[in-house]
Formats: sequence, C-alpha cells, structure tokens
Amino acid sequence: MSVAYYIVLEDEVPGLDPFVNGKAIAHAGEKALAALCRSLGVRPLTDFVSEDPDELADLLDDDGFDMPGDWPQVEWFDADQGLATVRALQRHLVANPDALHDAEAIVGELVEYALVLEHARDAEVRWRLALDF
Repeated sequence: MSVAYYIVLEDEVPGLDPFVNGKAIAHAGEKALAALCRSLGVRPLTDFVSEDPDELADLLDDDGFDMPGDWPQVEWFDADQGLATVRALQRHLVANPDALHDAEAIVGELVEYALVLEHARDAEVRWRLALDF
C-alpha cells in the first residue's frame, strides 16, 4: 500500500493537470510535517486535507463498511493559504535538507504543489488535499 497526498481542485483549470505524486510528503509523517510547519509559523499541510463524504462512502461500501452519518462536508481552501505553507516548507527544506527524511523528494513535490496552487490562484479556483491509499 502506498499513501499519497494529492491536490483536488474545486473546478477545472484549463490546460492544467493538477497531478502531483505526493508519496514523499505522505511518508514524511503527519506529526513531523505538522511540527515543522508550526515551527515555521505556517498552517500544517495536513490542515488542508478534506475528504469528500460521497467518495468515502463509495470506498467504504466497496469494502463492505457503512459510512458514519456525521462525516463533515468537504472543505475548500484559497490557493494562497496553501502556497504560504508549501513555500515555507520548500525554503526550509532546501536550506535544511536534514530536517526530514527524503527532503529532496519532498522538495520536488512541494515545487509541483506550488505550481498547481499558483495556477489555481490565478484562475480563482479553490483546492483541498485528499489522501490516496
């Protein structure tokens, strides 16, 4: 099983493929990333994770489980909010490559996240992170 954080856009941005692998970031560990973000004074990247209840219900149904009735609705974020976190992490990891395991791969994904978020911002399209497993 391979876990990854991927970007979901609320609307399509013409000419943009929002795919970013997101595996290195997911394997960095939620607690380690959150602690690093807090030390940098930015919102933790995982704060932007919001799952679509309909998609979760389908996934759980496929595995024979029922969806809990009180799951929150999907939350969308302005691209600038994500860019602040992504850029701060990127700058820090470039300057401090020993701060997280596999920092080079994480920086590569952060660069791709930033490109997608810049296009989303320019198109005034909101975003969220989702977890693929």
